[in-house]
Amino acid sequence: MQWTIQVAHSDLSFPCGPEESVLEAAQRAGFEIPYSCRRGVCITCQGKVLAGSIEESGSIHSAADRGPFDSLFCSARPRSNITISPRRISRPLGLGQPREVTARVFRKQQVAPTVIRLHLRFPIGVRVAFRAGQYMDLLLPDGARRSYSMANSPGESDGVQMHIRLHPGGAFSDRLLGALQAGDSLRLSMPYGDVQLDGEDSRPLLLLATGTGFAPIASIIEEAIRRRWTRPIMLYRGARQAEDLYLPELPARWARRLRNFRYEPILSRPDAAWAGRSGRVQAAAAADRPDMSGVQVYASGSPAMVAASRETFTKLHGLPEGDFFADAFLPSA
Repeated sequence: MQWTIQVAHSDLSFPCGPEESVLEAAQRAGFEIPYSCRRGVCITCQGKVLAGSIEESGSIHSAADRGPFDSLFCSARPRSNITISPRRISRPLGLGQPREVTARVFRKQQVAPTVIRLHLRFPIGVRVAFRAGQYMDLLLPDGARRSYSMANSPGESDGVQMHIRLHPGGAFSDRLLGALQAGDSLRLSMPYGDVQLDGEDSRPLLLLATGTGFAPIASIIEEAIRRRWTRPIMLYRGARQAEDLYLPELPARWARRLRNFRYEPILSRPDAAWAGRSGRVQAAAAADRPDMSGVQVYASGSPAMVAASRETFTKLHGLPEGDFFADAFLPSA
């Protein structure tokens, strides 16, 4: 059985299979709803169900019984025809639907005690378009998937880079990644994610990163350099200790290449030798810029940091909800 999903106040509608989420059905039909993690953490895909019933986390909700209610479209599965009101819905321009592609290992580099940078190349003549800040799914031999952000500029469309945190005993980061050598093949599906940032906007761009959330930040800034953005860019990067601030040469290079770039590394558990700022990245950003009504924010890293940043910036510092973009990084072994 298929249900019909109607978009409120429009003539847009699309079918949804019995086990598809609203987000999956929209993507299959060629529509784009804002999303990031697809796991119910980042709440980027939040919207309203105005009519009909959905199943979400094992519970069935009826808009007829409860009135309009907020839902996460990545986990909401219709149990009748429904009418939805997403924050935004559109047809992607130029990129099309995610596609599967085979890539080969070009270089593997350990950049921190628990982080590997993996550089993959596509076959000769193959290009995959993506936007800075988007991510890919790595397709494992057993059918499992692991999500990683692209860490390179979209201008380098002949391959991708990813930053992988090592998890002892992990199906990919331990057992498979350790055995990978140059020339080995991996299967990818890409791109995913609804990040739309550009250099035409003159507002300051505030970037927050923790852990391997630094990867999509690197993609965005490399694209800014390639496109010669002139908008101010402020990067607040958080880690526990100084050794976790891997690839420190990148922010130094960005500062030389971008005139309006500012970098603030912040440690939550610094040792006595640390001379920089300490605390939480979102607190540092809010202290430096208490009025965020005229900025765009992209937060990438732990779900706790993303949730705290969204809550603090939109409710206490004047940031419009539509100007907060996020990529919540869940542990992925």
